[in-house]
Amino acid sequence: MTIPMTSERVAPRDPQEKRPGFYVMLDKPVGGLPSNDGRGHHPIYINGDRLVTFAKMVGGIQDDSILELLRTAKGFRQLVHHIGVSATADSAMPVRMTLGFEGERGSAGSRHGVDLVANGQEAILDVAGLDWADTDANPGELLFDMPTPKDIVSATVKLYLNDGYTVPEIDPDPPVAFDSPAYAAMIARSALSTGNNARVKRVLADLRAGKPVTIAFIGGSITQGAGAVPTQEMCYARRTFEGICEKYAADPSKVRYIKAGVGGTPSQLGLVRYDRDITRDGAVHPDLVVVEFAVNDEGDETKGLCYESLVKRIWDEPGQPAVLMLFSVFADDWNLKARLAPIGFRHEIPMVDVLEAVSPQFVPAAGERPVITRRQYFYDVFHPSNNGHRVMADSLLYMIERLDRQQLMEEPKPAPAYYGFDFAALHSFDRSALPGGVTVDPGSFTGTDTDLQSVPLDAEDVNTPQFPYNWQKAEGDAPFVLELTCRGLQLVLKDSGSPDFGPALVTVDGGEPLRYDPRDAGWTHCHATVLLDEPEARPHRIEIRMAPDAADKTFTILGFGWVK
Repeated sequence: MTIPMTSERVAPRDPQEKRPGFYVMLDKPVGGLPSNDGRGHHPIYINGDRLVTFAKMVGGIQDDSILELLRTAKGFRQLVHHIGVSATADSAMPVRMTLGFEGERGSAGSRHGVDLVANGQEAILDVAGLDWADTDANPGELLFDMPTPKDIVSATVKLYLNDGYTVPEIDPDPPVAFDSPAYAAMIARSALSTGNNARVKRVLADLRAGKPVTIAFIGGSITQGAGAVPTQEMCYARRTFEGICEKYAADPSKVRYIKAGVGGTPSQLGLVRYDRDITRDGAVHPDLVVVEFAVNDEGDETKGLCYESLVKRIWDEPGQPAVLMLFSVFADDWNLKARLAPIGFRHEIPMVDVLEAVSPQFVPAAGERPVITRRQYFYDVFHPSNNGHRVMADSLLYMIERLDRQQLMEEPKPAPAYYGFDFAALHSFDRSALPGGVTVDPGSFTGTDTDLQSVPLDAEDVNTPQFPYNWQKAEGDAPFVLELTCRGLQLVLKDSGSPDFGPALVTVDGGEPLRYDPRDAGWTHCHATVLLDEPEARPHRIEIRMAPDAADKTFTILGFGWVK
């Protein structure tokens, strides 16, 4: 059900008593996200624990009874009287903010909008006067629409409360002192381990000699640039690349920048993407690769094996690239350092841990102030703000500077795997070209899905669809059949929140069918899963068909990763 959006602010005849309220956004940069339709669309997601975390970080709310009301549509309506929205920009451009709710299983709920001008004047969205959908389950997003993708505003959203609710008011934070000794000390804590410096020092020597050098970044949404505004210019990868060029490159024009971040994806999918997104199918040989999956790999079903396989895959490249392991952090002071750092220690890979830099100072000692507050560092529950992206870049640059000052080491000797190298030799294929010895009978999977997860790669201002050469279930019920000889195999499928999609059954060599439901994730997303991991290669037959209860639905096979 779609509810018509309100557009006008209703001014009261007499001044109303000021209601208590709290910020969930405070002068937050919004915009600068690549778009294909010529307008600027920037969602701020408030589903799950996000709105609760915003209330804690930005609004200073500690009352559990109030926080609990923010988790559901019913509780939100009970708590919030109206929403104040304001924005500022260099020009008084028109802005529209839409409050969207989710229905059951991530389906769309009601949507309510308010128009404003980016001149600092507050517009009001009257929650009590809105027409709600009975199926609304929980708050979903705050969507900001601007005239063009390049437009950026500084947005503030405040929730004003119904009678009977009170909350403390908070003061905005002072600016971050980036040039202070305290900031430098904070950044120094990020150097978890310098490891072996041989390859990094070789890259720096090549930069100083004016030789061609390729610097690449692979990871999840943080590497994609989520939280940075504008995304492509202010993300940590771009800042790091530019910092390296400025300090070390005799000829910056010979230094190539590759950014391959895809939101919501772990190193398991990074392995499948590596050929296409980093080496560009063998045409590019990176010299330095930053690997950032420390907050995405909780969903890695191999629990570290795929991450170590990816590090090994990069390390064994013909050009012998240097590798830096980067551990980002979530707003609850969490990352997967405990799982992933043993890989770095085992193979002497330099490691940067942003959690160790910022989290201890978020709660300073009595009488002290944090160098950067949690509210300043994070854009939302998961992603860093512009400030946070700068901290990440400064941490990487600090590590490189430390390695540069050290005496040159000999190359580390190969070490046995900590978790395993099972997928280190993985290569990918899709509908565009099948490797020799691989046969596919698509059966009824003859369509091509064009509604794909899309991201801006490198420094591009347009989105690139992920896995465009795919197999989508069309008419009929014939199974998709893949035959090949291998010892390892991963399937990449498309997750979707669309009701047109349904579960499929995957059978390996006639065994018990495995059920995969693309709607479990609730959004358009690339999903890798292991079908085979065996010590020796042998012939295999994979069949994929719709589940009996989803015969009228569709399913998209994006591609495969295989180890011969």
